[in-house]
Amino acid sequence: MKILITGGNGFIGSHLIEQLLAQHHQIVCFKRKTSNLHWIENLPAELVNGDISDFGSLINNISGFDVVYHLGGILRAKIVEDYFKINVEGTRNLLEACRLRNPGLKRFVYISSQAAAGPGRDGSPRTEDTPPNPVSNYGKSKLEAEQVVSGYSKYFPVTIIRPPAVYGPRDDDILQFFKYVKLGIKPVIGNPNKNVAVIYIYDLIRGILLATEHSEAENELFFMADRNAYTWKDVYDTISRVMNKKAIMISMPIPIVSAMAAINETITRLFNRAAMFNQDKTNEMKQRHWLVDCSKAEQKLGFTPQTTLEQGFKETYEWYRSQGWL
Repeated sequence: MKILITGGNGFIGSHLIEQLLAQHHQIVCFKRKTSNLHWIENLPAELVNGDISDFGSLINNISGFDVVYHLGGILRAKIVEDYFKINVEGTRNLLEACRLRNPGLKRFVYISSQAAAGPGRDGSPRTEDTPPNPVSNYGKSKLEAEQVVSGYSKYFPVTIIRPPAVYGPRDDDILQFFKYVKLGIKPVIGNPNKNVAVIYIYDLIRGILLATEHSEAENELFFMADRNAYTWKDVYDTISRVMNKKAIMISMPIPIVSAMAAINETITRLFNRAAMFNQDKTNEMKQRHWLVDCSKAEQKLGFTPQTTLEQGFKETYEWYRSQGWL
């Protein structure tokens, strides 16, 4: 098949490209002028100029694809409006270009986020039917983008996947937690027994491919996550074990963390940069229940994660060390 990928240069996208190439598909990846192509520049995938925020850059490069994987977007923004400009309007641009120039598209797969659903309120895992309640601007923009995607299901089949926190080789978000443990500390916002959902990158890629290939996934939404429920304490304790490093748990008061995030946003804005540590992310991390029920993906697609947290963290840690990241 001929496949187009947006965001293919990123953590999830680069792993997806590698797996699709291993299956002998023809891969085209949109790139922007500022894209860091480190993970894909030596792969036999065609790189084409295309920016989802620029409709004109899409319209002439969108024809002839069997599948489009849309992973492009932003996780952190300089201003709130950027989340919606890129995550929502950028998604709309891509879909409209497909409608106009690629009406025979067999599947449009949108990689959304658990943030679009929001946290649970009573400790019960969220299902795909639970009314969404995002608590961050990022989550709100991903939810709105999902709604835009669903609206195009009358033109071609669409599939939406909501992964939680994804970890594995090449991820530089969870790397910070390994660095904390290396320093001998386990900082957490508020209660360390707050729930968190995770998935190992290779399990997620397998789930994405299952959803693409399966007719049961047409015009459907799926959560994909590790079947086990974890707390932040579980996450840190597992990292400590695989690193063989003792560390002290430090619970940071939510008001102080929020104030620090606000200050950091102000400082980075002066340098015209998006803050890595911001209030939007803090709003997510202070929530108590981030649990999802993945039985729909299991029943319809046969999707079951195969990697334990211990095994996944061990492989991730070994990769970090081999790259000199730790």
